Amino acid sequence: MTRARASGLVWAGFALMCVALFMAVLDVQIVLTALPTIQQALHIDADAMSWIQTSYLTAEVITIPLSGLLTRALGLRGCLVLAVAGFTLASLACGISDGFAVLIVARTVQGLFGGVIIPCVFSAVFLLFGPRDEPLATGMAGIAAMLAPTLGPWLGGWLTVHAGWPWLFFINLGPGIVATLGMAWLVPRGASAPALLRQLDRVGLVLLALAMVGIEVALKEGPQTGWTGFATLLPGLGGIAALGAFVMRCLHTPLPLVDPTALGDWRVALGTGCNAVLGATLYGSTYLMVVFLGLVRGLDALAIGQTVVLTGAAQLISAPVAVWAEKRVPPLPFCLIGFALFGLGCWADVRLTPDSGWQALILPQALRGCALMVCILGTTRLALGHLAAEAVANASGLFNLARNLGGALGIALIDSVLYGQTPGRFTAIVAALQHGNIAVASALHLPIEDFLAMHDQPLDADTRTLLEPLITHLALCQSITTTWMVLALACVAPVVACAIPLIRNGSRKPAPLGNRGFS
Repeated sequence: MTRARASGLVWAGFALMCVALFMAVLDVQIVLTALPTIQQALHIDADAMSWIQTSYLTAEVITIPLSGLLTRALGLRGCLVLAVAGFTLASLACGISDGFAVLIVARTVQGLFGGVIIPCVFSAVFLLFGPRDEPLATGMAGIAAMLAPTLGPWLGGWLTVHAGWPWLFFINLGPGIVATLGMAWLVPRGASAPALLRQLDRVGLVLLALAMVGIEVALKEGPQTGWTGFATLLPGLGGIAALGAFVMRCLHTPLPLVDPTALGDWRVALGTGCNAVLGATLYGSTYLMVVFLGLVRGLDALAIGQTVVLTGAAQLISAPVAVWAEKRVPPLPFCLIGFALFGLGCWADVRLTPDSGWQALILPQALRGCALMVCILGTTRLALGHLAAEAVANASGLFNLARNLGGALGIALIDSVLYGQTPGRFTAIVAALQHGNIAVASALHLPIEDFLAMHDQPLDADTRTLLEPLITHLALCQSITTTWMVLALACVAPVVACAIPLIRNGSRKPAPLGNRGFS
C-alpha cells in the first residue's frame, strides 16, 4: 500500500530538522576561518589550534555509528530532540569558554550530538515520507547539507570580525531552541524501544574513542617530542592496539558498533576507502588554506572567509553539471576523474609564496570545488549504488564514518608534516642567509646591496627582530607547499585504485550483446 502524503505539520517538522542539519554541518566549517583568531585570543600554540576542528570531527566519528540504534531506541522525535538540545547547550558552552581545555571539551560534546543529527535527518526522509514526497524531502536535506559548507567560511569570518569569535557558537542558540521545541511538537512520536539501549556495545565505543584519541595525539606529539619519544609511542601504540581490538570485537560480537562485513564487497570497500581519502583531502585542504592565509599572509578572519568561500561557490555552481554527468558516467571512471581533478587542484598550490595573493588561489580552489561534487557523488554510487535495500544501512554507516575518520586523522597528519618541518626550514634559511644566498634574501625582500654588505657580519638585536618573523613566514610557507604536495599525492591512491578494475575489465573479452554490464 502506498504511504499517504505527508501533512503540513510533518513538513514543518522536517524543515526544522533541515535547520538542525544545517547547524551541524555548518559547525564543521564555520570555525575554520577563525582558528588564527581563536589561537591568539586563547594564547595557544599554532600547532594546537587544529584540535578545535579535530575534536569535533573525532566526536562525530564516535557517535555516527550510534545514530541507528538511538533512533530505534528513542524514536525519531526523541533522538532528534535530544541531539539538537544537547548540540545547542554545547554551543553555549563553546561560546562562554575562557580557556583552551574548556573549549575542546565543549567542542567534543558538540560533535557527539552533531554526529547523531546528520544521519538521523537523512533517515527521516524514508521514515516520514512516501515515494511521492521523498524526492522533495531529499532535496531539502541536500540543499541544507550543501549550503552549510559553502556559506560557513564567509559567515565564520564575518561573525569573528564584527561580533567576536564566541558568536561562531552563539549563532546556534536561537535556531537550536526553535528547532528543539518545534520538533517536539511537530514530528510524529513514532515507535521507540528504550530497552534496545542495553544492546549498545559500550566496550567497542570506548575502544573506538581510545583509538582515535591515541593516534591523533601521537601524530601531534611526534614533531615536538620525536617519533621515538615516550609521549609519542605510548599514545600511538595504545591507539593502534585499541583500533585492532575494536576491529576484532566488531568481527566477533553479535551486535557490534560497526559491522565491517559489508567491506567484503570490493565496491563497498573501494568506495569507503575513497571516501576516507576524500575526508582527509577535503578537510585537510581547507585547514591548510586557512593556515596559509592566517599565519603566512596575516589576513583577518573575514578576508580568510572571503577567500576560502571560493571552493564552496565552485562546488555549488558545478553541482548541476556533476549530477547530470553522474547519471551518464559509470562510478569508477567518475571517481577517477574527480580525484584526479582534486589532486590537480592541490598540486596547483605547490608554488605558493608568502606574497601569493587571492588571484593565485582562484584556479586551485575552483578545481577542488568542481572536483568535490564529482568525488562525493562518485564514491557514494560506487559504494552504495549496487546494494540491496536491506544492505544499505550498514554499508552507509561505514561509508559516512570513513569521511570523518579521514578528516580527523588527515588534519592531525597535516599538522605533523607542517610543524615537523618548519623548524628545520627556519634553520636552513638562516644558514643560507649567512652564506650570502641572494635568492633567499630576495624571497625575504631584503635590499640586496645592504644584504651583501652585511651577510658575513654578526647580526645586531634590531636586525634579528626584523628578520625573525620574515624567516618564520617563509619557513612555514615552504612547509605548507610541501604539505600541498602530500595532499596531491594522496589523491593518486584512489585514482590508481579505481583505474585497476577499469583496466582489468577492459582487458577481458567483450561479453555478448545483451549481456554486458559495468560494475
